Parts: sequence; C-alpha cells; structure tokens
Amino acid sequence: MEERQRVNRTRHSRWGIIALVLFVFLAGVLFGTNVRSLAHRLGFNMVDNSFAKLEAVYTWVKNYHVDPEALDPSRAVEDAIRGMLPHVDGGYTRYESADEAAEFNKSTIEGTYTGVGIQSKPPTTGEMEVEIVFRGSPAEASGVKVRDKIIAVDGQAIKGMTQLDINQRIRGEADTEVTLTIIRDGEPAPLNVSIKRGVIALPVVDHWVDGEVGVVAMYRFTETAPGQLQEAILALKEQQVSAILFDLRSNGGGLLYSAQEIVDFFLPADKVIVRQVDRSGAEQVLKTRQQAIWDGPLAILLNSASASASEVVAGALQDHERAVLLGEVSFGKGTVQVPYQMTDGSRLWITQYRYLTPAGRDINKKGLTPDVSIEQPEDTKVDIQLEQAVKYVKENLIRR
Repeated sequence: MEERQRVNRTRHSRWGIIALVLFVFLAGVLFGTNVRSLAHRLGFNMVDNSFAKLEAVYTWVKNYHVDPEALDPSRAVEDAIRGMLPHVDGGYTRYESADEAAEFNKSTIEGTYTGVGIQSKPPTTGEMEVEIVFRGSPAEASGVKVRDKIIAVDGQAIKGMTQLDINQRIRGEADTEVTLTIIRDGEPAPLNVSIKRGVIALPVVDHWVDGEVGVVAMYRFTETAPGQLQEAILALKEQQVSAILFDLRSNGGGLLYSAQEIVDFFLPADKVIVRQVDRSGAEQVLKTRQQAIWDGPLAILLNSASASASEVVAGALQDHERAVLLGEVSFGKGTVQVPYQMTDGSRLWITQYRYLTPAGRDINKKGLTPDVSIEQPEDTKVDIQLEQAVKYVKENLIRR
C-alpha cells in the first residue's frame, strides 16, 4: 500500500514537472519571455549557466541591431560550434556541416570523388602545395607535379579560402574543365594548367616487387582498404616473394574497423589488436577474428606523419613481435573519434576513447619508436628511406 502511494506521488510529481516545463516553453514562444531566465526563477537549471553569455549576446544582437535580419540564426549556431570545438582537444573533436560530412563519406569511406586527382597540403599565405598526384589521374595527364603550388582556381586567387573551399572549386562534374594557376620551381612565371575533371578512384593500396621483397604502400584506411590490401598480398604470394615491406608513411589513418580487418591478415585469430579505454576507465578489447593470410617475414615502414589507424596496425604487430618497425618515430595519435549524426546531415566527431597497444602502451603524443631507425634526407628527391628499408629486409629478414 505504501509502495503504491509512493508510486502515485512520484507519478503526479513527474506530470507536474512536465506540465511546468511545457508552461515555461509556451510562455517563451507566446510572450517572448526568456525561457532560461523564467525556468531559473522557478528553480530549474535547464542548461549550464556558462552558456548564458552566448545567449545574451545572441538575444541583444537579434533585438537591438539596426538591421533585424543581420544575424542569421543558422550561421550563428554553426560559427559558435566551430569556435568552441578547436579548444577541446586540438581539433580532433570536430564538427562537419552536411556538405563536409558528405565530402568525407565520398573520399574517406567510399574512396571515390569527381575531380582532378591531387592531394594537397593545407593552404598557407595564398598558396596550396600539391603533395600527391594520383597515378593515371587527369592531373597527371595534364602535367601537374608534386610540389607545384596552386595560387588560383579558374582565375580566382585562393588567398583567404579554406582548404574545403579550394577543393570544392577544383572538384566538379565529370568531363568539365578547371584551370589551376600554379607556381613551379624553375619557371619564371605562374603556369595556367587546364584539366578535364573525371571520376577519381582514390589509390588506397599500391604494390610492386623488388627482388624477393614485395612492397605494399597504403595511403589511407578507407572502407575499401582491407579488400585492396588482401588482393595485393595474394598477388605477391603468387609471385613467390620471400618477405613483405608494408609502407605506411604519411598515412594519417582513417577508419578503425579498417585497421582491425588489416591486422587480421598478419596474426592468428583471437589476438589483441587494440585496447579502447573510455572516460570511466572501462576497457574494450578488439581482437583478430580470422586466420592470417601472410605468415612470412614482415616489416613496416613509418615516418612522422604515420598516425592513428597506421599506429594501431603497427603497434599491434610490433607488440606481438610479428613485424619489425623501420623508419622514424610515428606521429602519436592515441585517441579514437566516434561520429554522432545530426538530423540535418551534419555530424559531430567526439574523442570518446583513448587507445592502448596490446601490451598496454599509451602512444598518444609519443608515437611508436621504430626497431631500426631510417631517416629520409631533406635535400634529395630520391626515396632513400624506402631504398634502405628494402635493403634491410633483404639482408636481415630473408633466410638464405
């Protein structure tokens, strides 16, 4: 009986709270009352009070600016979000507009987009340097080269534009043309290069044979990466290579589940790949799920731009003593971002986990230390680092 009365009182109290909140909301809508202020007076702290300043600024500008339409609510919200998140963890927790989310899906997950086939560094001082020209791309056919610096797109200077803005101008419908104005070392004046856009299948995996060594270069961890890597490994096995060098230099990562599938190719089932730790200290352990397809000698080549999913793969294979790490200390990104999709198509990526290697190493801001250090000289365009890595594999990992 007492339990029933307590339940009834709780139920009445709950309905009373709901009715009061509805009243506060309707009062704000109908009479222009500040919802937070009224709720606060009635004893309800509906939102963290630290946001009161933001709301006050918005309200004052909206109510008192000479142009009542000067402040666009949607733009104000977008700018507030973008202004807030860089201070959380240096940009890893990030917001994407609906367009940016679609762009990410197209390039990172699907592995295709319509454009010219280049990858560039972030723009600085009105220039955007070409970092990669994809093999077989329209850009390569038109003569664009690595280290070319883009200064204008279709005659419009890029100074002041974001990288997304520039990329959107370069990309477009297939079979249409775009003109890039570039600065090239050794040329006395800027060059105008006209390129016909096409559908670009991003080169995720490349492979070739150097003597008895099969070299596999992976450029990003996309949805298609595991399948492409599997094909490359099987092709190298058919060519009867004695060892594999897995080149993950300048691979900034991508999808964690892609990295998980790739570790499967080199370890037996039920081996720890990575340990994810949440804010409460709870640990989630990801393990291999199938038998390896390559159990021969293996080395991994890293540089200071090898990050995130690259470090998950390299860290797991180093801890299990399955691969020798060559090259430089890696970037050191030991966190995992989880996407939260919004109804308007925009997306929020939140740093939700720290990750540890199978042996429990925290590599965040430290990186992975290679077993054998191999540097790339800055004053040469020859890939000395790769040459030395192949040489090491031939001399130390292949049984004679």
